[in-house]
Amino acid sequence: MLNSKSQCPCGSNKRYDECCEPAHRGHQACEDATGLMRSRYSAFVLGDTAYLYRTLHSSHDDHPRGPEALAASITAHAKSIKYDGLEILDSRPPDAEGVAQVLFLARLRQQGRPASFVELSSFAREDGHWCYLFGIPLPARGLSLDGLDIERFLQQLG
Repeated sequence: MLNSKSQCPCGSNKRYDECCEPAHRGHQACEDATGLMRSRYSAFVLGDTAYLYRTLHSSHDDHPRGPEALAASITAHAKSIKYDGLEILDSRPPDAEGVAQVLFLARLRQQGRPASFVELSSFAREDGHWCYLFGIPLPARGLSLDGLDIERFLQQLG
């Protein structure tokens, strides 16, 4: 069980109360897209579906479904997931349209089997806060992770 003094699940090597907890509790906004990515990963680990919904961009496909539908979907899926860690592989600051990108590796197991994936996530500001727009995931199995950056990831997509 995680408490405020525990190490944060996001992999920052900080205590939870000094890292993602202030964002989860609504006391502090994430400074950048990478911070939001870390806080969203921690929210998945902790089952904080309210935070996951609050940080969805209004243009995300799941946003119109509402917080209850998102919570039901995440909760049902989470029962078979064991989160083993997050590694930020690369990031890009906001482009001319205000979209920032973060490439990450999420290490996890589903029903005891490896289910890790690499995702290129896009984020934009909405009402002054960073929000998750969408992501492009690929299974980690078969990907060469050594030196993987956004450019090489995009090349693997074809």
